[in-house]
Amino acid sequence: MATSAEYRLGDYAFPRGWFAVAQSAEVGRKPKNVRYFGQDMILYRGTSGRVVMLDAYCPHMGTHIGSGPHSATTTSDTFMEGDNIRCPFHAWRFGADGVCNHIPYHDGPIPPAARVNSWTVEERYGIVFCWHDPEGLAPDFEIAEFYEWGQPDWASWTELELLCDLQHPIEIFDNMSDVTHLDHLHGGSVTSYENEYDGHILHQRQSGNTTEQGEGIYASTLTTLAGYVGPGIAFGHFVEIDAKQIICVTPIEDGTCRLWQAAMLKIPQGLTAEQAEIARGRLSASMGNGLMRDGEVWATKRPAINVMQMPGDGPFRQSRIWYSQFYNPREKTDSILKRAGRRQVAKGMPPFTLGAAQ
Repeated sequence: MATSAEYRLGDYAFPRGWFAVAQSAEVGRKPKNVRYFGQDMILYRGTSGRVVMLDAYCPHMGTHIGSGPHSATTTSDTFMEGDNIRCPFHAWRFGADGVCNHIPYHDGPIPPAARVNSWTVEERYGIVFCWHDPEGLAPDFEIAEFYEWGQPDWASWTELELLCDLQHPIEIFDNMSDVTHLDHLHGGSVTSYENEYDGHILHQRQSGNTTEQGEGIYASTLTTLAGYVGPGIAFGHFVEIDAKQIICVTPIEDGTCRLWQAAMLKIPQGLTAEQAEIARGRLSASMGNGLMRDGEVWATKRPAINVMQMPGDGPFRQSRIWYSQFYNPREKTDSILKRAGRRQVAKGMPPFTLGAAQ
């Protein structure tokens, strides 16, 4: 395991961006304890339907608010009131904004420091995303768009597939540049490949031949428009089969991360909704299995602090420079992007004419 500092990514251990923290279906009235970015948090759903994510520890005496399942407070009707939650130790009540708004044995003013951090969260695509920013600023870009999700002519995922916990997320991100591993780990041959760096979005465009027929799921040729939106959400559009993939990567500690994926499929003509879901499930499983070929390597490899880059390798250096913008103050973004450049052709023919990935 290596840290962000060892990879020389920038000033911060954890990056700025949107990150998956739970499935929507996992979040209910009972608090769900999670740990990301080296911190413990709780997730719950208020009576308004809003998902709330708070830092876990009460400022009074450091009690984990998601603990004490047998506490008189936790088992009472007042534990969860509206969008509020009480500490199981002394019943201090915290609102969705993280501010303590009631202490049952205290009639005076509540100290301003009686508060916990409330995280910015959004539910999209059946996933709960949180915004993390070391500078504590509001989001400066949006969650990746999957416009087709939930549309009647698409078989959409209902939940993400949790694949594994791995080392530093940059090792997963390097796949955006690693053109040669596609031939030698996954099989087939890549004929054209390029990366484009556009602010907070990285586009990867590739085409080639594949030996991964996947029981007839894939065509013999495959064109993929993929990339990252920020450091936490990757997307893929598989053109010939009209399918979309989402990959979510969320830091746990400085040097470890969690990996999820899911896929959706435009419903082929003549298939019932049930048949389409079976086809989508097979596709998603095949994509997950393909990603776990990488996972087998990631789980045991030594951290690639310095890549011994060959001329035939992809643009590791430029992509890592682009990626580093999220580990540094926003005021450094323009200079970092200038160093990364705009476009890198790693292999093959003239630039793609299909346009930027959506």
